Amino acid sequence: MSDLLPNYVLENYSKAVKTDLSTWLSLNPLPSLCEPKLDGIRVFLFKSGDELVLSSKHGGIYTPKGNPRVFARVPEFLHAPHRAILDGEYVAHEGLFLFDVLRIDERDVRSLVLKERKKILKEILRGTDLEVPFTLARSSEEIMARKEELVQKGREGIIVKNPSSTYGQPNSWLKLKRYDTIDCFVMDYEETPDMKKTGIPRSWYVGVYDASGQRVNLGKVGSFVEKVDPRQVRIGSVIEVRFQEVTEDMKLRAPFILKVRHDKIPAECLLSQIRQEPGKISH
Repeated sequence: MSDLLPNYVLENYSKAVKTDLSTWLSLNPLPSLCEPKLDGIRVFLFKSGDELVLSSKHGGIYTPKGNPRVFARVPEFLHAPHRAILDGEYVAHEGLFLFDVLRIDERDVRSLVLKERKKILKEILRGTDLEVPFTLARSSEEIMARKEELVQKGREGIIVKNPSSTYGQPNSWLKLKRYDTIDCFVMDYEETPDMKKTGIPRSWYVGVYDASGQRVNLGKVGSFVEKVDPRQVRIGSVIEVRFQEVTEDMKLRAPFILKVRHDKIPAECLLSQIRQEPGKISH
């Protein structure tokens, strides 16, 4: 089995980046493949005949004898090819889930695009419930809708993947986790080319007050849900903003206006609303 544990798997595995969706889509054309973001441990399943070994991305080794609960859902997998390396996640109280294949018998399939690897994985895992379910999204709206659907079901969010990417291709996977929200007041607007044409701002600088009463600029927001009328977003307005992360320089990452809060005043927009440490993704 030792020859099935190459270092390249642990050093060059596919990783999900943390950036905004529009930036990622500029590098990865639609359609996109969407999978649930599982709250578990990234693992690789190595198979040689009837022998199975799991390795974490940090090199921890798990065997059926030493970790029977980890392998509880795996026996059906034994009809698969004689040798294989699969990529997945182990979730406590749920078990093992698999979402990619790196090797089948003597064939290294990392150079195949994801949609082809998914076909191979489906065949390997036929008759089991080990495969992570996925859907195809043909627009950014479909991606966000899928994320919200999975969050409502208790998942952390989604992993968005380029179906035409090879294994380990940089920036081909995107992690979109569930968001926090914050009430901000509009400090100013940005004069964009679109505003010069319409006279209506579509990008605003937002802020809150810290404990000493000083204004804290949380950066710029230019995305909003369809029901938000940009003509109602004025300097001094209070808006509810969804965000993914607070950066080290106290700016909101991936901000998105959910609604105008006519029931609030700027003095109620406090920095203490932010519960996460700057630079940490919201959970």
